[in-house]
Amino acid sequence: MLVYVNLLATAGNETTNRLIGWTGKLLSDHPDQRRALVADPSGIPNAIEEILRYEPPAPHVARCTSRDVELHGRRIPDGSAVLFLVGAANRDDRRFPDGDRFDVGRRFGHHLTFVYGAHFCVGAALARLEGRVALEELLARFPDWEVDMDRAELASTSTVRGWETLPASLN
Repeated sequence: MLVYVNLLATAGNETTNRLIGWTGKLLSDHPDQRRALVADPSGIPNAIEEILRYEPPAPHVARCTSRDVELHGRRIPDGSAVLFLVGAANRDDRRFPDGDRFDVGRRFGHHLTFVYGAHFCVGAALARLEGRVALEELLARFPDWEVDMDRAELASTSTVRGWETLPASLN
């Protein structure tokens, strides 16, 4: 139990921080969608799913094949290192029509931010809960904001993608 709690506390801390940062940035970029969530907070859980799809905090995952695999007509030999680009997969128009469009009302079944199958993220439920609560509280207290992109800085890490600083002005 202690190992599991430690994993959630350490691995989930940085990724959830990045999710909350992307929430602020994307809803600043799309004030009409932010206003719709303020007017109807029941859309917040779906908005979190769209934020996770559109800007996954961990945009890539590395694995090694345990056997020969064929994908899209290409053979990947046993023992090969494979880099799965979650951010690209989540924008694939074959799975997510108009995948480069951010839409908190988008309806879809399953994005790949938390991966899939045997390697599904053990902290997915906690991340969703933390993201939802953070957005609920943010919108209740500060329904209108604008990010100062001139002073915003992306964090420089090899594993996650998000904001080191994301200053905003409240309107």
